Amino acid sequence: MRLSRSLLSACTLLQFVPLAIALPFSPLQPEDLIESPLERRQSSVTVVSGIQTFGVQPRLEIRQLEQNVDQWNIYLLGLAKFQATNQSDKLSYYQIAGESDLVNKIMTVTNRSSQAYMADHTHLGMARVQQLAPYLALFEQTLYQHIVAAVNEFPAGAIRQRYASAALSWRLPYWDWAAVPPAGQSVYPTSVTSPNITVTMPNGTMSIPNPLYSYRFHQVSHSDFYFDPFASWNQTMRFPTNWTSDATVQDNLIGPILDNNRVSFQDRLYNLLTYYNNFTEFGNEAWMGPGVSNKDSLESLHDALHSITGGSGHMTYLDYSAFDPLFWLHHVMIDRSFALWQAINNDSYVEPMATVDQTFTMANGQVINVDSPLEPFHSNAAGDYWTSTSARSIRKLGYTYRDIGDGSVSTVKAAVNRLYGSSAGSSGLSGRAVDLHQPLEREVPGASDPDVQAPAEVTNGKYQEYIANIVSQKFAMNGSYAIYVFMGDFSDEPTEWSMSPNLVGTHGVFAALSAVDATSKSNMLRRQMDSTIQVTGTLPLTSMLLAKVQSGELPCMDIPTVTAYLNENLHWRAGAFDGSRIPLEDIGDLTITVVSAEVEPASATDQFPTWGDFTVLTSITEGKVGGC
Repeated sequence: MRLSRSLLSACTLLQFVPLAIALPFSPLQPEDLIESPLERRQSSVTVVSGIQTFGVQPRLEIRQLEQNVDQWNIYLLGLAKFQATNQSDKLSYYQIAGESDLVNKIMTVTNRSSQAYMADHTHLGMARVQQLAPYLALFEQTLYQHIVAAVNEFPAGAIRQRYASAALSWRLPYWDWAAVPPAGQSVYPTSVTSPNITVTMPNGTMSIPNPLYSYRFHQVSHSDFYFDPFASWNQTMRFPTNWTSDATVQDNLIGPILDNNRVSFQDRLYNLLTYYNNFTEFGNEAWMGPGVSNKDSLESLHDALHSITGGSGHMTYLDYSAFDPLFWLHHVMIDRSFALWQAINNDSYVEPMATVDQTFTMANGQVINVDSPLEPFHSNAAGDYWTSTSARSIRKLGYTYRDIGDGSVSTVKAAVNRLYGSSAGSSGLSGRAVDLHQPLEREVPGASDPDVQAPAEVTNGKYQEYIANIVSQKFAMNGSYAIYVFMGDFSDEPTEWSMSPNLVGTHGVFAALSAVDATSKSNMLRRQMDSTIQVTGTLPLTSMLLAKVQSGELPCMDIPTVTAYLNENLHWRAGAFDGSRIPLEDIGDLTITVVSAEVEPASATDQFPTWGDFTVLTSITEGKVGGC
């Protein structure tokens, strides 16, 4: 069986990718480019360093980067050159995103192969969050070389100098799918929605195929894309009309669906950043056992975005997701989310933990810890690997994020509250019921800062949060699947679920396609998909409940009233991302419970709310398929 090329790809090329080319501050000259990096570095150890030019620079949100006209232009030009590189070149976009015949190449490249990408493939690896930093740095430094080449194509003079100066502080952008978007805009950036985009080139302004919209395969074959119809698609697809060779992209559907789920994304991220203080629980979607009452993780939230944005296209499946340019914007956002959490919780990090299944480098049950090598990422020319310890500071890789500021806990908490807290429009009211740019504001009694707002009804200095916990088998179906949770009436037509005004949110389980070919060289993935690994996630209910309070449908937010209301109005369904229905009975180990906790609002804008213990409200889901 073949392994996920999108998650194991780095194993095949780390012997070949060079250090980022240093871009001088003075005007670039054509001779500044070095000889072919593939020829120069083939036999040497590859060092993943990130971009070290001009010190540590911030990665920007994609809309912020777009406002810097020069950086935006060279980013597009560089990415287009990157994607145009011959697919057989070990430094190509194609090879970094995925490579054919992976198992054979992995086992011949090194005796100990990718802990990073096998862990990412199962998405149950304890250290996968830290492994993301060197992986993105590898992509970033390689793309940077193409940006340098694009700048050097401009004639010597003021224009090239301007672009060279812009390149000094360029870093890979992220897509913030949780923050309230600018007024009148979708959370789905317009820059990734158009098949063509305008750029300035040495010979003038022109329209080119948008490298953020899709990756256009130079050629596609069944030997590389063994699942139909992926072998017949000549570009990455988001929301394909069907699974046939003549499918077309329905990009117009993505923004509205994401907008209908955005409040859920925002609430989940805010809860993760404010409630979780343990690294393992924050980062890992594997079910920790019945003692855990709030079952979300950054990994689970990551999975939902993957599944939804693909709409049964490349992004929806582990096998092919990294080919979609959106993959990289999404993963930089995940890296940023972890960096924010790490700045707040600098006393919790990797804990020794046994693996849940065998990988190429680890036996089932092998304990990995903070000093385990993050193979295959070399940190120096001597061949040492990055470890969780050495990768703990992202500044070592040449980047940071603006919201980290000076790195103080109060600074980061203030940024999190501003972007994702109630005053930003999350828990104040559901965006489906009111304009998200006009959130409900309630002053917190006794708050020292008059700008502090309560996200819900405050009684005796506390308010109630409600959350739906979801547990199911990761490989229950052939690929990724969704659990849709509703509060109130909804259509019986699965294609309408994602746009229901009563949709609380979508829990996406991100998995690989299981119909492998018979010539596979490994049965590892089959074993994993046949296993009964349980994963978890949550869908916060508070925002939708508050919308029901405002509409008059729900009298108040106390536990007895909410319990009675949810007994009658909380529903869930399962479906594939092609719009088909999945019987709830087919989802192995599906269990949905509702929990509640008292929360004391923050007393200042640079403080977080204080969460109390959770209580399981058993009667809400009892007796229903998938109920407790």
